[in-house]
Amino acid sequence: MKLHKQSSMTQRRDEETLSGQNSPYLSKTPKHPRSLPRSINYLFKEQRLLFILVGILIGSTFFILQPILSRLGPPQELHPFHALTANQQRQSFQFHRTSSFGAKTGRVPVGIGRRRLRIVVTGGAGFVGSHLVDKLIDRGDEVIVIDNFFTGRKDNLVHHFRNPRFELIRHDVVEPILLEVDQIYHLACPASPVHYKYNPVKTIKTNVMGTLNMLGLAKRVGAKFLLTSTSEVYGDPLEHPQKETYWGNVNPIGELLAATAVV
Repeated sequence: MKLHKQSSMTQRRDEETLSGQNSPYLSKTPKHPRSLPRSINYLFKEQRLLFILVGILIGSTFFILQPILSRLGPPQELHPFHALTANQQRQSFQFHRTSSFGAKTGRVPVGIGRRRLRIVVTGGAGFVGSHLVDKLIDRGDEVIVIDNFFTGRKDNLVHHFRNPRFELIRHDVVEPILLEVDQIYHLACPASPVHYKYNPVKTIKTNVMGTLNMLGLAKRVGAKFLLTSTSEVYGDPLEHPQKETYWGNVNPIGELLAATAVV
């Protein structure tokens, strides 16, 4: 019985081995290695390489012929002002005085555009400052007035309130201020004896601290700075009018000491 079972099991193994060798699903045909890489084979399919070469040829032809075609075009017409000679340009300068509000301005040659400046005027609400603001506005500049209205009046500037190139800031120059400007006209100080005698300490602080703050602003933004003064710096002058060579007659311990701190 044992021998019969072993022989039957051996016969089954042989049959399974033969059936496995004859089965089409178990055997795999060997793959042939590709002769070209996949990227190169992709280019050669459907004539892709031909289209790439044609595109390169068209692009290179355009860049080669473009300078030649531009030279063959009509010559550009020069502006009438640039077509003149140097002497003719000098003779063709015509000066005019116009502004957006109909006021007269400084003479500007035709054909030369002047850059609009952004200017700060401290003490611009005073008598002298308001007239300076009028001149700068008529010239076409943008003006920022800084005033604490200690002696200045808002009525001196009310006619500029609707002007987009004008701005009024109520500020004391004793405190620093940050602005982006091209020029600074420093006029902030009570000049009349009635006013600077009313608060001498305030006057000295305005002259000293206010001037330092404006100088710091000019240094920080690279702006030009103009410091104005009053004839009171000459004290009780012995000659009228005072020349720049006159050193004055100042009492260093008198009532005019606050005003002499302007310079």
